[in-house]
Amino acid sequence: MFLRDETNIICATIAFGMGINKPNVRWIIHHDLPKNIEGYYQETGRAGRDGLPGDCLLLFSAGDIAKQTHFLDEITDEHEQAVARRQLRQIVHYAESSGCRRAELLDYFGEKFPLDNCGACDNCLEPRETYDGTIVAQKFLSCVYRIAQNSSFSVGLNHIIEVLTGANTEKIQRWGHDRLTTYGIGRDLPRPAWAAIGRELMRLGYLAVAEGEYATLEITPEGREVLRARTPITLTKPMDLPKAKRVSRREGDIACDEILFEHLRVLRKSLADERKVPAYVVFGDATLREMARRYPTRLSEMEGITGVGEKKRAEYGEIFAEAVATYLQSNPRITFND
Repeated sequence: MFLRDETNIICATIAFGMGINKPNVRWIIHHDLPKNIEGYYQETGRAGRDGLPGDCLLLFSAGDIAKQTHFLDEITDEHEQAVARRQLRQIVHYAESSGCRRAELLDYFGEKFPLDNCGACDNCLEPRETYDGTIVAQKFLSCVYRIAQNSSFSVGLNHIIEVLTGANTEKIQRWGHDRLTTYGIGRDLPRPAWAAIGRELMRLGYLAVAEGEYATLEITPEGREVLRARTPITLTKPMDLPKAKRVSRREGDIACDEILFEHLRVLRKSLADERKVPAYVVFGDATLREMARRYPTRLSEMEGITGVGEKKRAEYGEIFAEAVATYLQSNPRITFND
């Protein structure tokens, strides 16, 4: 039913979703965080396979990290678990990043995007606000440094946040971290805010996750330098709800007579049902949109339209040209400017 356009929305597991070979999928919605960037790239690749614009929406919250971490804890093979944890950090960094999504995806796969702004992702269309995060970054980095200096071992993100916010846990008491000068200096911010700051400092390269069984944090040489020199650090404000603003022209879009386009879609569906094939086998959306832009009323005018080869022109050309001519009897032509 989905392939034949009899239903417009389908909810699927990633395994089923990755098997979809339907060219006119316009939306991909991830209801939670994918396990890794490779999976995300494959799954979003189902949209816009006909060259027309497609939208991908990833719903993400910090709770996704806790859920995925719980699943990772159940992996018994140590190497497999370590790889999965690294991949989770990568996809979380991608989800929270303020940089160009396209550039970061290409960079992950070893390619370089030549432009500063792709004109398509949320961060390029609606750049997020930044703020002077020097003080909070200094607090976080200092806490990591003091813990390692005092204990001769590193700890994970959650423990650092507990020290910053002045928590009274058994580990803090046992390790004497309540006596550190950084204990409680971050009570002014909630724990989720500190978690976001910590993850951004990792993305900026000031903190690194140690290799091994436990995901402990260590200050990098760059982090030590900014801590020593009190270098100003700019951080990104947490993401707000997406705005309704929409860019007027999108790459791959074909402006056309939308009413005529819908008429042609209905005709295509009828012909596809008669032949018991998916609608795109007759003509793709890009072809119909070009027809609804150029208004071909004769078979000869079908020549040059994307997707109308000799065979399809002979089989369907007259039918669609007649439909366009009938439409123009009661509707005016629209002129489009590129």
